[in-house]
Amino acid sequence: MKIAVIGAGNVGSRLAKLFILAGHEITIGSREQEKAIAIAAQLGETVKGAKYADAVASADVIIVTTPWANNTTLDVVQELGDLTGKIVIDCTNPLAPDYMSNTLGYTTSSAEEIAKLIPGVPVVKAFNTIFAEVMEPGKQIFDGQKATGFYCGDDAAAKAIAAKLIEDAGFEPVDAGVLQNARYLEPMAQLNIQIAYGLGGGTNVAFRYMRR
Repeated sequence: MKIAVIGAGNVGSRLAKLFILAGHEITIGSREQEKAIAIAAQLGETVKGAKYADAVASADVIIVTTPWANNTTLDVVQELGDLTGKIVIDCTNPLAPDYMSNTLGYTTSSAEEIAKLIPGVPVVKAFNTIFAEVMEPGKQIFDGQKATGFYCGDDAAAKAIAAKLIEDAGFEPVDAGVLQNARYLEPMAQLNIQIAYGLGGGTNVAFRYMRR
């Protein structure tokens, strides 16, 4: 599958590594082409780097991992151009600049705000409740059990692809329902941050949804 990873911070670069290991074709997108090419080179010879619009041009799936603060993500999504026929996977959280609170909640979510900008393009929320540290290759399993990768969206076909990518990345996919339920997944990510940073619990942790 051809995947454009938009944003090359810890989450973007580590997800890219996991997708490369799973055999996907990766392009890193950045506002500056030279930066994208440099980051791509660090990930492997087969990885491409390009400006945002060029990165998504031939992609089947677009993974958005940019920061939310200062409208960064919303600005970037508008720079991507026409996304008709593609699937957008939103990994963002509406974090305040210090990460210790959310700027959206109750009546909307970052996923829904992104969807408003690209009507007709399926958006799936995924990977937002997983720390970047757990996205390092080999760190997806805890005591023999895979960490949970929650996802939600309104398009069944897009959700199926997101679930497959979660599985390819080494996590256990769990369907969390419609896109509106991103309003609940995003506070879960903030809870993770509060325990990890506010209480010193560390980031080598993950949610596990357990069933009988």
